[in-house]
Amino acid sequence: MDGRRQGPGLAKTFGVPLLRSRKLELWQSSDYRWRQLFESADVMSEGATREEPDGPVYYGTTSVLLPTVSEGGSLPDAQLAEAVRLLRSDPHARVRAVRIACLEAQLRANGPLGRISAELFVRTDRRGVRVDVDVEAKVRVQHAARTVAAHRMRARR
Repeated sequence: MDGRRQGPGLAKTFGVPLLRSRKLELWQSSDYRWRQLFESADVMSEGATREEPDGPVYYGTTSVLLPTVSEGGSLPDAQLAEAVRLLRSDPHARVRAVRIACLEAQLRANGPLGRISAELFVRTDRRGVRVDVDVEAKVRVQHAARTVAAHRMRARR
């Protein structure tokens, strides 16, 4: 190596502008209306518990369809695009979708769930807005079942 520095070298900066401006759009939604929409949603779930090396894990997907008025729901057709945008960022609406997915997962898991990991995907559907929630959670082995299994193991010895 000849002692020279490799790379682009030094460059002179011309400073930061004194002022900057940006426009911000604020939205307000009603939690009551989100509750109405999610209570009347069409929900479909699929999933199952798999045995993993660390114990049983539930994997599943829940689709929550919020139908438009023209499809028999209560989401105004004219607000479909705005509803999609808002659902992608409104934490209150997203939590409602995750809660529905967690309840569905609990029913299918055959046991209490531990910490749940959920991913949401919001998209326009021909019938309204569809929120797909992918769920992954460890299934807690129930204490009573563990105790019975332990007694059986001891009895075999």
